[in-house]
Amino acid sequence: MKRFYFLIVLISLSFSGNAQLTWSDDVAEIVYNNCAVCHNPTGIAPFSLIDYQDAYNYRLAISPAVANGDMPPWTADTSYQRYAHERILTTAERTTILDWIAQGAPEGTPANTPPPPVFSNDGFLTQTPDLEIQMPTYTSKATFTHDDYVCFSIPTGLLANKKLRAFEFVPGNPAIVHHALVYSTDGGTYPTDTTTGICNGPTEGLLGGYTPGALPTVFPGQGNINFGYTLEAGSDIVFAMHYPAGSAGLKDSSKLRLYFYDDNTQIREILSGAAVQNWNFTIPANTIDTVTASTDPSDLPINVSVLSVFPHMHLIGKSIESFAVTPNNDTVKFARINEWDFDWQEFLFFRYIKKVPANSTIQGIGTYDNTSNNHHNPNNPPIDISAGLNTTDEMFLVYFHSALYFQGDEYLSLDSLTHEFYSVQVQEQNKKSDVKVYPNPSNESTTIEINNNKSGTVSLYIYDIRGQLVTKLLDKNNLPSGKHAIVWNGENRSKNQVNPGFYFYSLINNGEMSSGKIIRTK
Repeated sequence: MKRFYFLIVLISLSFSGNAQLTWSDDVAEIVYNNCAVCHNPTGIAPFSLIDYQDAYNYRLAISPAVANGDMPPWTADTSYQRYAHERILTTAERTTILDWIAQGAPEGTPANTPPPPVFSNDGFLTQTPDLEIQMPTYTSKATFTHDDYVCFSIPTGLLANKKLRAFEFVPGNPAIVHHALVYSTDGGTYPTDTTTGICNGPTEGLLGGYTPGALPTVFPGQGNINFGYTLEAGSDIVFAMHYPAGSAGLKDSSKLRLYFYDDNTQIREILSGAAVQNWNFTIPANTIDTVTASTDPSDLPINVSVLSVFPHMHLIGKSIESFAVTPNNDTVKFARINEWDFDWQEFLFFRYIKKVPANSTIQGIGTYDNTSNNHHNPNNPPIDISAGLNTTDEMFLVYFHSALYFQGDEYLSLDSLTHEFYSVQVQEQNKKSDVKVYPNPSNESTTIEINNNKSGTVSLYIYDIRGQLVTKLLDKNNLPSGKHAIVWNGENRSKNQVNPGFYFYSLINNGEMSSGKIIRTK
């Protein structure tokens, strides 16, 4: 008898140590916060993960992508430096997703599913742009084995200099725009290339870029702190487009929305360029080699504030690191990418501005794998690859957004200084008799009034414009029939006041979903 009870205890402990995981209670919230910005019905990913059935159907694709760290796409080493808008899963989140799939990916109780975030496929910035530039309709020439890289140079038509506050790249066909780089040139200096499929863009004047899931480029601006970029009269905008293999015959006409400061606004000029570069190297066939570059201390006679870093290599790149060494021999870390992926590169904006003292040396180290073991190698068998402009050549560049240093810049949060510029235009799903939000806009408390026809389970979440969970006002609460006034005091889950800007409530009431916009003012 004692042995029987002992076995029961062991079995009980075994099941409690590997508890049943469900979509509703354990997985949906992780997916909403980390994957849904791309994997939603209007997103750029090939399938949505907003509802359970989609997640279940694609569980066998999700498992290796999460296990290998391929998704969410994020290459920068966050143990080296931290960035605004990181896309990373914690170890616990990865384990939860993988264990759930291993257990058969059960749904659980549908009423327990959290309210999903709200998204749009028409960009994050819905203010009317001051200037919109659209490339001509282009038919991808990619094949099933080779990508298409093409450039379009388009005049801005500006008759006077303008102070650029923000810009957003909006893909015309999200399904085929893998990434894009955006440059500003001084007019008529860079040709449009729609024939060769190997154009990678100019070597100077990089403003920023687009990768799926990334936010628009918004320079910090608030009160008397206004960073910006002067877009010169008569300049051109160059779209350097990447269309992936398999997109042949599909059309795209992407556009760039530009937002300017008022002409009278005093801005701190953003400098954008490749401070670290090396154009004199060759990686011999069948070798793994290292390329380095650095600035001279005399190249930096003044203190600078660095807002972002953009390491750039091509197909045989393996890893890349960039940092500064100060006159006191301190190290200012910018970025380290241990596994370079040409398909996922972007400007990495720091959480806080980085101060680089005068007479510092800015350095870069890149490793290249020109062997047949590198499945990205464009040549089989491998051949010598030198620095050049074509995608099948190589590059070693590290771009930066920087500005002259002002006292206290290193304490400026780039997240806080850009948040209120964002907004999203969404198709709200309210039923007039069910949900009322007031006052809206508000700088104090906002009331969300729910009118229940019958008692039931209700969840009410607040999300930000990136689809990130801000707070849970109701979480599987049982509410009786009648009117219920739920108050949001503008706090997040950490009990801190959120920044001014646009937020969304998402409500599941007895299995019915509704959502709407909430505006927080100063």
